[in-house]
Amino acid sequence: MPVRNTGRIVNPRRYGQNFLTDDTMLQRIVNHAALRSGETVLEVGAGTGNLTAAIKQHTNKVIAVEKDHRLVGILRNRFRGDDNVEIIEGDILKIALPAFDKVVASPPYNISSKLIFLLLEKKFSSMTMVLQKEFASRLGAEAGSADYGRLTVAVNHKANVELLDLVPRTAFRPIPEVDSQIVRIVPKARIVPVSEVFLHQMMRYLFSQRRRTLGGVLRRATESTAKEALEEIIEPKDLLERRIFQLTTQEFEHLSNLLYPQRKILTQLNK
Repeated sequence: MPVRNTGRIVNPRRYGQNFLTDDTMLQRIVNHAALRSGETVLEVGAGTGNLTAAIKQHTNKVIAVEKDHRLVGILRNRFRGDDNVEIIEGDILKIALPAFDKVVASPPYNISSKLIFLLLEKKFSSMTMVLQKEFASRLGAEAGSADYGRLTVAVNHKANVELLDLVPRTAFRPIPEVDSQIVRIVPKARIVPVSEVFLHQMMRYLFSQRRRTLGGVLRRATESTAKEALEEIIEPKDLLERRIFQLTTQEFEHLSNLLYPQRKILTQLNK
């Protein structure tokens, strides 16, 4: 049955969001999330509640977070009397969150990166979100591809990413300028232990020269008297001949652990 809000919204652009109104796409998001009756689901950027209405039919509780006070009013009116829908007004990047099992959302595009890293610090089983297609492509990119970069590695260090259905721009009102994609992100049961600060510092420097070889980039990053000594610790040696954008997440994790004890001689990384 249709779950979208049939009420007319005057001048919806003033809310700064594009509302997903396509019933088929709303149901696909819910299906990909594989919701169960006993779960609590976090929804970010609930808007006018179209996705909220779809989620609540399949789970125990929906925690719908919305920043815009005017939209919060619409949500509270729409779900008045629904015991399994909790509306929280606030900025998801700043508020304290109750416990939840899954994330299902169509969040504002401009917080996608910060939101994912914030949520990956929480305990949950999966997040199924509608993201801008270009951003989704970067999350799910293969090593060696044009879209592959620091974002890809940073997220894949902590989670597995699966790109699912494309969502055409016509599924939204008002119609945005870009297409979207449903993405499922599942936290890894075991994260390779690294210095998180050093890993991100290292990747920031390496990806600033993404088409250069690892050996060349490290030589430029190292004190002149320590260049040869640093190269000696890199195993396997063929990593030195690979270009930065060709290295896998696992290889970046491996490099991080090799280089961390030598971080004092990597002078360029400390700038």
